[in-house]
Amino acid sequence: MGSFFTNVAVNLVSKLGEYLFTPIGNQVGYVLCYKSYVEDLENGVQELKTAKGRVQCSVNEAQYDGKLIHIDVKNWLESVTKEVDEAQRLLERGKSAQNPCFCEWIPNPLVRHKMGKKVKETTKVIQKLFEKSRDSDIKKVYHENTPTGIINAATSATRSIDKKEDALESRASIIEDVMKAIADNNVHVIGVYGPGGVGKSKLLEDIKSRVQGEVLFDEFAMANVSRYPNIKEIQGEIADMLGLKLKNVESVSGRAKLLRQRLELDSTRNILIILDNLWKKLELKEVGIPCEDDNKVRGCKLLLTSRFRDVLRIDMGSDREFQVNELKHGEARRLFERTIGDKVNDPEFKSLVDGVVKNCGGLPLFIVPLARMLKHGDSATWRNALNMEELDIRSQVELNYKDLKDDRIRSVFLVCALDSGRTSMRDFLIYCMGLGLYKKSNRTIENARYRLIKDLNSLKDSSLLLDCDDKVYFRMHDILVDVAISIASTEWSALVGRKGDGFKKWSKDELRKCTAISFPGVGIEELPEKLDCPNLKMLLLLEHKPSLKIPPLFFEYMEKLQVLDITGLSFTSLPSSIELLENLKSLCLDQCRLEDVTIIGKLKGLQFLSFLDSTISRLPKEIGGLTELRFLDLTGCTKLKIIEPGMLGNLVNLEELYMENSFGQWEAEDEAARSNTSLVELKNMKNLSALSIAIPHSVNLPRDLPFGKLNNHKIHIGEVWDWLGEYKESRTLKLKLDSGNLLYEEWVQKCMQRTQDLHLDGLQEDYDSIHDLCGEGFQELKHLHMPRLKMEMK
Repeated sequence: MGSFFTNVAVNLVSKLGEYLFTPIGNQVGYVLCYKSYVEDLENGVQELKTAKGRVQCSVNEAQYDGKLIHIDVKNWLESVTKEVDEAQRLLERGKSAQNPCFCEWIPNPLVRHKMGKKVKETTKVIQKLFEKSRDSDIKKVYHENTPTGIINAATSATRSIDKKEDALESRASIIEDVMKAIADNNVHVIGVYGPGGVGKSKLLEDIKSRVQGEVLFDEFAMANVSRYPNIKEIQGEIADMLGLKLKNVESVSGRAKLLRQRLELDSTRNILIILDNLWKKLELKEVGIPCEDDNKVRGCKLLLTSRFRDVLRIDMGSDREFQVNELKHGEARRLFERTIGDKVNDPEFKSLVDGVVKNCGGLPLFIVPLARMLKHGDSATWRNALNMEELDIRSQVELNYKDLKDDRIRSVFLVCALDSGRTSMRDFLIYCMGLGLYKKSNRTIENARYRLIKDLNSLKDSSLLLDCDDKVYFRMHDILVDVAISIASTEWSALVGRKGDGFKKWSKDELRKCTAISFPGVGIEELPEKLDCPNLKMLLLLEHKPSLKIPPLFFEYMEKLQVLDITGLSFTSLPSSIELLENLKSLCLDQCRLEDVTIIGKLKGLQFLSFLDSTISRLPKEIGGLTELRFLDLTGCTKLKIIEPGMLGNLVNLEELYMENSFGQWEAEDEAARSNTSLVELKNMKNLSALSIAIPHSVNLPRDLPFGKLNNHKIHIGEVWDWLGEYKESRTLKLKLDSGNLLYEEWVQKCMQRTQDLHLDGLQEDYDSIHDLCGEGFQELKHLHMPRLKMEMK
């Protein structure tokens, strides 16, 4: 019993001491430990500032890339700024606690107690913020931009039509009718039809803005179908707007399956799909748009445009159709006046306005560009416009065409027409360089590309090309395509295939005179055994038809051919007569199934060679005989496993080499019996200025790779990278740092100086600052990505 009371007494005394003396100890500690408290706060502030700097760098990088920053990250940064400022002010005030009060050497205990308590409390806040910086929520500072087709409160800032910009009563009335149909749950397919040039596509853009602004749907997507539909491109346009990645899916059916799964992912979401410019029935199932067996859309709503009502009503099963007619004279004049401005009131031209407007036939496609041209035109230009016959579309296009200041720009316009009016920047370059249009700017491909971009802008300024959302593709209106082909037929004796015609409709005389032939995916069934075209300079077989065979002697009488594009065909070996094309400068074998391409090595004058997205497993050493080659594109050749030794090393004049999502089986230079190419061969390319390449392993890399002076590069080193995602910058470098020496290589240092988008995986903690990575400094860096960062901020 005695020991029991003893234990109780001990516990009571202990607890009493805890409650009495611990607070007293804390109070005394504020005085006696003041100096260590201040040091803790100073260290904590420094750590937090360093952590903030790292997070802020990630935020800046994300914002430069157009990414959206998480709200909690913004709040954390604001809290850090506020608390660090407060802590620094406290430390500054705390210096007074060092002032003596007794005998000129004892610190003032009252001041120390008050400041020590505040310093201790502030240190806890600082430490808590620092610990938060290590959370995964703060390390991932951004979220991806919302795809353009996703509609929500954040993306639906008012987008209604600008009444001043579009005050045409007839168009406003149609828009209202279409909007009512869109909102009607019993209407699933809406069609808009009318002749070319009346403004159907502009109408769709206005409706799209209304749909976004009024949040009538959860998602929408839009694609241009065109006269000769490219299903892959249609799929890509829809997928991009919905945030679906299709880049590495090659087959149309595979892409359609993914797109269909995406559209059927959530049956509660309302989706609008806008398809512009249908010329014939579009099989929705082939694209990947959910539909019934009769091609009737299911689960989505469709908005379509066509020149032909029957395409909408019969082929696409539209529930409602709305007709867009030519503008009446009053509206046409108002559109003309709004575009041309004050010049319409100039006494010299005022009396000519009605006549000029009348000649445009009520078509906005011609009213707007003609007004833009006449805005700076003299009396002769106005008289010329006045003398055109009503609805003479060819004359109006020719007026803009002839007004171009250079024959070269006119030729670029005709090249686009021969490629069905929609041409990529890459194809423009290959075609135009092959035809010798840029001889004066031909010192480097890069110089020629800049000149071409300027010419394309001139065509857009002359309303001969449409404005594009990106710089990858350039397109002209369908009406202009027909006229441009007609002009090409006159000036180049060009021949363009039509569906069902093949070569049958052309006479021998036409074939002998022609300088250009184009088959833009019209579905020809067979090619003649021989084609007698002694003046032919450009041949485009863009058929996407593996079953179409090219006879062995097909090219025998095309000795002047300079540009040859064969897209989507299948070859065990190329036709033997191709070796006779001694003047060939540009050869495209894109999206082809290829086995033996050895014969290409005999085309000694070839300068541009493309195997884009082709199925090819081996590049033979004979290709190395193309010593004049300046451009080689192997992008998307996922089956390419062998590039025979010596082939690349012989391409001494190569300026641009693209191997994105392609070959990666590089062998070491010192291997005894190499069966594949080595990176050392790239050192022979003294003129190399553009390169896309993946090097899976960083060990045994040559020390003096010629990558330091590249003007355009996408370089991946290490197996952790893929080719998905956008490459917005012209110079991207991705490094997996397996070896500590890689960053110190001279070519890596030079490359990093000019890199705009840098990705580093496996960076160790040996660097106090990211700036220490590049000795000469990051001179052009815009984006920095460091996944799985191992660096700890201390």
